[in-house]
Amino acid sequence: MKTDNDLNRRFITYMANLIYYNSINYDKKRRMKDSRFQLTLDTDEKIDSALLAVFDSESVPPNLKDHIADHSLYQAYESLSAQQQQILSFAYVLGLNDNEIARILGVSQQNVSKHRLKALTKLRNLITEGMNYDGG
Repeated sequence: MKTDNDLNRRFITYMANLIYYNSINYDKKRRMKDSRFQLTLDTDEKIDSALLAVFDSESVPPNLKDHIADHSLYQAYESLSAQQQQILSFAYVLGLNDNEIARILGVSQQNVSKHRLKALTKLRNLITEGMNYDGG
């Protein structure tokens, strides 16, 4: 009887630890994804708009600058290189990942990632500098 209780206790401890560490890994992956893909466009969760987006791909302009409403963000976006603009459009309008973008452009995934992160950093810096300049 004692070995049966001991076995149950060890099994429960194992399962508790398994759930605990898997939840930590899931949270790490989610945070890493959130930090890598900081710019996301709002999407409508209604099923009608989702179906429309699937069947009518021409209704969504493929260029990110067609979606930008803020004037300072638009100016900052215009200051990016053509390749950086294209990568951001692929990533945030079409929802492609770095590997898919790399295949389309014929470059390495690391190159795409580097250009995307540099573009986001440049956008952030230009917008914060503009806010500091306008505010002070």
